[in-house]
Amino acid sequence: MKRTLAVLAVIAFASLCIPVAVHGQNTITGTVLDSLTQERLQYATVYINGTTKGTVTDADGHFELKDVSYPATVVFSFVGYKSQAHDIVRNPGHLSIELKPNIDLPEVVITGKKVKRKDLSYFKSMFLGDDRWGRHATIRNENVIMIENTHYTRKVAVNDIGYEVDEKVSVFNAWASEPLIIDLPLLGYVLYVDLVYFTVEHIGGNTLCDMLGYFYYKPYTIGKESKLVSFEKNRRQAYYNSSQHFLRSVYENRLEENGYILAMADNSTIIRLDIIKYNPIGIEKYSDIIEDSIMQIHGLKDKRLKILYYHKYDDTPLNLKKNKTTLYPFSESGITFMKDTCVFYKDGIVIDNNIRFMGEMSEKRVGACLPDDYNID
Repeated sequence: MKRTLAVLAVIAFASLCIPVAVHGQNTITGTVLDSLTQERLQYATVYINGTTKGTVTDADGHFELKDVSYPATVVFSFVGYKSQAHDIVRNPGHLSIELKPNIDLPEVVITGKKVKRKDLSYFKSMFLGDDRWGRHATIRNENVIMIENTHYTRKVAVNDIGYEVDEKVSVFNAWASEPLIIDLPLLGYVLYVDLVYFTVEHIGGNTLCDMLGYFYYKPYTIGKESKLVSFEKNRRQAYYNSSQHFLRSVYENRLEENGYILAMADNSTIIRLDIIKYNPIGIEKYSDIIEDSIMQIHGLKDKRLKILYYHKYDDTPLNLKKNKTTLYPFSESGITFMKDTCVFYKDGIVIDNNIRFMGEMSEKRVGACLPDDYNID
């Protein structure tokens, strides 16, 4: 189901995966324990958030995580225990991680209401997406999902003299008692998500989505060359015209080469066959690399920007420095910067929740998500 910019479907998925920057390679070792009994936990999962890098503890609760690039968020997860995420900026030495048993879970199960089928369908639609990526994705353990709906009316001032009207607000909250296991058959991944919360707010005519979760991707182990080729083709299609692709293009100062044009939404008229009426802006005027692998955007707070993505008929980006746009299709998205200065990593991952996307890019949900360490060869 497509949403127009008027609906303002704002998705903050990318901003919730703490990034991994490309610095020196290192190995992290440690032990995972039960915080109450000090028993060593076997087969606990240890992974770098948002990536394909992970491992499990051995019979002694020991783990070794290789090829870590700092800074990184390392997540420790085990069924029946509360997950932990640790931001690590340098080699920490041998770690001793104590996971707390999820003792609140039985109470939640007893007092919580059974998830309604329509609520579960709505969650999958908003979480996985309504596009081909989301429709093909499946959640293996739907039974661990918990959902709560809240509806209320609030007073809103609509003019300077304080005239108030009633505004309806609906809040949809979802969380999971243990990691979600999600099959992404088109992309060739099994995705594990430690979902802390997923919230959808309907306020007036706007739909606002937010999420906190930790992602671990495990590639399918399929030896057939044809399958591997198919996976890579689909990954590229999901990657192009995504927030990840766009922000990487901004960092590399390659927007035009990668098919993008950026313009102020308030003062630009875009007509495909009359490009003269189109007034793009140069993002380089508003961006600086502030330290290794981190870029800062400034001076665009609350500005409504349009993103046009032009592509060839095989869905690959159109190099706008070499080709005219009038003969090629395009799609439209939007981007808003919520603060005076917003930062993101060179891999296209937002550090905080202050860069938000609308339109086409926001339609790509978890079903179309790729690892932070995904690169096109």
